[in-house]
Amino acid sequence: MATSAPGVLERNHFLLRRLHSLSGIVPIGVFLIFHLLTNSTAFLGPAHFDEHVHSIHSLPWLVAIELLFIFLPLAFHGIYGVIIAWQGKLNANQYPYMDNWRYTLQRVTAYITIVFVVIHLLHFRFAHWFGVMEYKAAKPLFFDFTQQGFLNLWLPAWLWMVIYVIGLTAAVFHFCNGIVTFCITWGITVSVPSRQKLSVAAGVLGFVLLAWGVVSLYAFGRGRPEVAEPGANVAAHAARPAGPHASP
Repeated sequence: MATSAPGVLERNHFLLRRLHSLSGIVPIGVFLIFHLLTNSTAFLGPAHFDEHVHSIHSLPWLVAIELLFIFLPLAFHGIYGVIIAWQGKLNANQYPYMDNWRYTLQRVTAYITIVFVVIHLLHFRFAHWFGVMEYKAAKPLFFDFTQQGFLNLWLPAWLWMVIYVIGLTAAVFHFCNGIVTFCITWGITVSVPSRQKLSVAAGVLGFVLLAWGVVSLYAFGRGRPEVAEPGANVAAHAARPAGPHASP
C-alpha cells in the first residue's frame, strides 16, 4: 500500500527543531534579558527609564531591527512551538518525575507566553491601532506614558498587574527552562552533574529576571492620582525640572 510523501515539516524536522531551539536563546532570549533590564531602570526613577528608552528609540534602522531580530523570530518560535506542543504528549500525571513536570510546564508556559506577548504588544507597541498615541511619540516622557498605560488604559490597574505578573513568570520560566533543554539538545551538557549545575544557574538567572520585572511593575504601579490617560501628560513635559536626563 502506497504511503503519502512526507510534508515540508516532516522532511525538515531536524533543521526546524534546531532553529526553533536556537531562536529561543538568540535572539529572543537575549532580547528578553535586555528588555527586562531596561524596564528595571524604572525603579530608579523616571529620568533613568526615559534615558534608556530614548537611547533605544534613537537607534538607526530600528524598525528593521525589530522586524528581523524580534518579530520574525518570535513568530517562528511561537508558531512552530505550538506545532511541537500539539505533537508532544504530557505525562506528568502518569510519571510525576521532575523532568516530566518541567516538560509539561514548558508547554503550558509556552501557551501563556504567546497570549501574554500579544497582549503586551497591543497594550503598548501597537496601541496606536486603537486610537492611543504611538509609543515613540511620547518622547521624552516614556516613563509617564508607560505608567499611564497601566493606570488608565482599558483595564483597571490591578488587573494589568495580575496579567503582567502571570505573563512575566511564564515567559521567564519558559526561557530559563529552555536554556537547560537547549544545552541538552545541542550536546553542551552531556553528564548528569553538568545538567544539575546548569539547572541551578538557570534558576538563578530566572530569579534575577523575575526580580527585574517585578520592580519595574512596582515602579509603574505606584501611580499618582493625577495621572491621566496615555498621552495626556506628554504635552506638559516642560513642567518636569530640566536636567541632563530630561532633555529630548
